[in-house]
Amino acid sequence: MGECSGWTAGLVVSGDGKNLVSHAGTAALRMLADQVGLTRNLSTVLAQPRLLVHDRGRVLVDLGVSIADGAEVISGIDAVGESSQLYGPVASVSTTWRALGEIAAAGQAGRRRIARAVAKTRAHVWDLIAGRHGELPPIRVADREITGMVGIRIDATLITAHSEKELASPNWKKGFGFHPLLGYCDNTNEPLAQMLRTGRAGSNTAKDHLRILDEAIGAVPAKYRRRLLISVDGAGASHDLIGHLDALANRPGRQVWWTVGWDLGQRERTAITLVPEDVWQVAIDTAGEPRTSRDEAGEIVDAAQVADITDLIRAGSSLTGWPTDMRILARRERPHPGAQLSLFEQHAGWRYQLTATNIAARLPAGHANAAVVNNLAYLDALARSHARVEDRIRTGKSCGLAKFPSHDFDRNTAWLDTASIAQTLLAWFAHLSLDGDLARAEPNTIRYRLLHVAARLTRGQRRRYLRIDQTWPWTPDLVTAIRRIQALPAGP
Repeated sequence: MGECSGWTAGLVVSGDGKNLVSHAGTAALRMLADQVGLTRNLSTVLAQPRLLVHDRGRVLVDLGVSIADGAEVISGIDAVGESSQLYGPVASVSTTWRALGEIAAAGQAGRRRIARAVAKTRAHVWDLIAGRHGELPPIRVADREITGMVGIRIDATLITAHSEKELASPNWKKGFGFHPLLGYCDNTNEPLAQMLRTGRAGSNTAKDHLRILDEAIGAVPAKYRRRLLISVDGAGASHDLIGHLDALANRPGRQVWWTVGWDLGQRERTAITLVPEDVWQVAIDTAGEPRTSRDEAGEIVDAAQVADITDLIRAGSSLTGWPTDMRILARRERPHPGAQLSLFEQHAGWRYQLTATNIAARLPAGHANAAVVNNLAYLDALARSHARVEDRIRTGKSCGLAKFPSHDFDRNTAWLDTASIAQTLLAWFAHLSLDGDLARAEPNTIRYRLLHVAARLTRGQRRRYLRIDQTWPWTPDLVTAIRRIQALPAGP
């Protein structure tokens, strides 16, 4: 027992430390928001006619930094406020509460102004990202890439409310809370648009999907908006949505590829039964390898497979009224234990997933994206890459998305917008200032390694020095990141 507690010998604990800054790494996020112009742009759109002690753009950025740092409630801004010797005056909890109330009172017009301010900053940031890396990060498809296009992923998620909140309601999974709809950029992992909805909101509500899609496209900087890859899962599929995507794809001067989940109905089941066995192609996994299972002897016992069933469905004129260039891809794999199967799937012994897309295998061999588009297995992998949005939502739930702090629905919507700013700052931070594993790390890892580190603030020669512990393994990464941020050209 004595050996286990030996480290406490001679240890004296006191609370008289001075000039210490906890969570010193948050300075990088706050500095980034200021340097690229986000704080200034938000201040402009949130300007109030009366004189305020705390600039509302500053308040919103500080709350966003707090959420990125792990805050789950509005009082989390105190973590920034406690470092006032570094940051200067920081809004109190009550002031922050009032600021969210002002945004809520401004309604949709106010939210649109905030979105425009973020989009204006994003145009500058994406140019910086492209300048640092040579191009905007490509869209990953198994072991290959789609280059020169911006990916937009649309999906919804259920958020549990543990107390009575305005417009919280039971949902289809027998829970209680909200059902927000979200749009993310697949290239940079940042949120583009968000909509807070009641828990009973439908999964395939066309009106909501059309709105979030248009808002997400509007959030993409104009110079990157002409070539888009848009994906929506099967729960969000509807005739109106696909019609809207088709209209976008047929605009002059635009290239819009889209993939949408598709229902397994009677016409699809009939078509699948007509597919010859030798037509099914082996699907690939995330490494580009055949997705197969082998027995103990190394023999293939089953494999995920894909086939194009468009012609078989169209043969019966079953796609009348749908886009003429739409294709239906079918994927089958052996069901895992516990999978919920239809009677058709139980009888066939396969689990089926269908995708509708306008991406046709027609690119010339020398085209940068031909290796993906002209290969059915890679097209299937491209459609399945929509699942990455679920990772974005999962990490978003550790950045303010999982809990809504107010009873008021509009104030919770303002919180959702601020949480989006938090996720955006973390994404920009990764692309503009980090390298290697840290550039791909999730929020909790970034907090532990960089944001939550403590430092000592000293003064001398008319300067302030933030001295981070030299023995902390990731101190060089944080110092390098901050210096890169300081060297960024100022945003508009």
